[in-house]
Amino acid sequence: MALKAVNDPKISIIIPTYNAAGTLANCLDSIVNQDYANMEVWLMDGLSTDNTLNIIKQYQSAFPYINFVSEKDNGIYDAMNKGINKCNGDWLYFLGSDDTLYNDKVITLVANVSKTTAAGVIYGNVKMRGQNQWNLDNVIFNGEYNLEKLLDLTINHQAMFYNKTVFEKCGFYNLKYKTNADYDFNLRCYTATAFEYVNIIIANFFVGGQSTNFPDNEFHKDRGALFLKYFGKKIFGKEFVNSRLYLQRAALSANSPLNIWKRAICLIAYTKLKLQSALT
Repeated sequence: MALKAVNDPKISIIIPTYNAAGTLANCLDSIVNQDYANMEVWLMDGLSTDNTLNIIKQYQSAFPYINFVSEKDNGIYDAMNKGINKCNGDWLYFLGSDDTLYNDKVITLVANVSKTTAAGVIYGNVKMRGQNQWNLDNVIFNGEYNLEKLLDLTINHQAMFYNKTVFEKCGFYNLKYKTNADYDFNLRCYTATAFEYVNIIIANFFVGGQSTNFPDNEFHKDRGALFLKYFGKKIFGKEFVNSRLYLQRAALSANSPLNIWKRAICLIAYTKLKLQSALT
C-alpha cells in the first residue's frame, strides 16, 4: 500500500455481509491490495452463522483500518445505512461481499478525480461476472448517464462513490424498497448534486445476489409517483417520453400512492408525452 499523502481524501468502503464466507476473502483482497493508503473499511454483518466473522477478524488483525459490526439488521440497505453512520470518510463506497474492485489502482484513480470535481457523485462502470436472464457474462455496464437513461435504468452502486455531503442533502436508503433502494436514492441524488462519469471499470459485479434475481415490486409500483415527487414539473420534459407508462400507472392504478390532484398531473403529463412520442 502507498504512503498517505496529506491531501488525499479519505475513502470509506462499506460492505454488508451475511454468511459470506465463500466470497469475502476475495472481496477483501481486492481492497487491501489497493495502492491507496487513506481508506477505512466497515463490514456491517447481519449475525452470520458461518465462518464470515473469523475471516473478518483475520483481516482486521493484519489491516487496522478494517472495522466491523455484527448485529441484527433489516436487510442489505439497513446495513448500508448503519455503515454510513459509522464512516468518517470524505467519500463513501458500497461493495458487495461477493464483488471485487477491478484492479489495484481503482481507489487512487477515483480519489484523484475527487480532488478536482465539484460533483457529489463520481461513477464509472462495472464488469458483469456470471449471467442470468437480465445480465450477460463479461459485459461492461453501463457507460455515461443522462436523466433519460437514469429514468430507465439505475447506475450500479458498485460503480459509484458518494461525497459524504450527499447523505446530508438526500437522506439515506429507503427500507421500503428491498432491492431497488439504491435506484430510489440515485434518483434523489440526481436532483440534488452533479454526477461525474469516469470511463474506467470500478468493480467486478458477480451476478446472483438478491438485487439481480428478485424484482422490487414495491419500487416499480411507486416509480411514477417518485418521478413526480423528485422531478416535479420536469416530468413534462422530453426526457420522460420513454418513461411515460410509469406516469400513467401512477395516475390510474388502484394502488397508486398519489392523491387525486397528483394523479391528474401524472395523467396530463402522460397524455402530453404520448402525443410528443407520436409526433417524433
